[in-house]
Amino acid sequence: MGERAVSIRLNATLSEEYHILDDLIVRTSWGTSQIDHVVVSKYGIFVIETKNYKGWIFGHENSEKWMQNIFGHKYSLANPVRQNRSHMRALRNILSDIIRCPMISIVAFSGNASLNVSVESAYVVHWSEVASVIKQHRTEVIDEDQVQRIVQRLQQSNITTKARKKEHTRRVRRVAAKYEEALAAGRCPRCGGQLVERRGAYGRFYGCSNYPRCKFTHRG
Repeated sequence: MGERAVSIRLNATLSEEYHILDDLIVRTSWGTSQIDHVVVSKYGIFVIETKNYKGWIFGHENSEKWMQNIFGHKYSLANPVRQNRSHMRALRNILSDIIRCPMISIVAFSGNASLNVSVESAYVVHWSEVASVIKQHRTEVIDEDQVQRIVQRLQQSNITTKARKKEHTRRVRRVAAKYEEALAAGRCPRCGGQLVERRGAYGRFYGCSNYPRCKFTHRG
């Protein structure tokens, strides 16, 4: 639903010089990566992660999880900025033999979400603001021929069969299960270190015993 809403806004607002690709599933060295939207233009490649959440959203750029607060009920969600980093890494691998082009990360939340996040490497905005963020970038970094080559490569790399999409879904569920298993055992899901209880400016949390080499944190 969120992806559809953002796609409609992008297609209605952006001119023909922007090429909009929705719901890409591409192969990576670690399996597959599902990317909500990619917008390719002379001004860069915009990689968009869409979230349909409401309530207060709290998060930090490097946190493993962000928090959703709805009338005092708290829920965790995967850090979408980190998710989008992996998406951009996958795209860079696919395009490595074509060109190095600036990629701009955008995380888009529903207008029902109040955003209280600390992020410098990405834009974290509402759905209605995505197109305006894209149009802020007006410095040409590649030419039209390169734009067409990038679009063609991404279209060729997109996995469209139902079997491949099911494979991606199964992989995501396996990763989520391993994450929860590690937490339940008191281990860091990222590096396998022990989780140690600590206190910070925002209260109690668990950090990895291998800090500062591993900066994983979790709020129980």
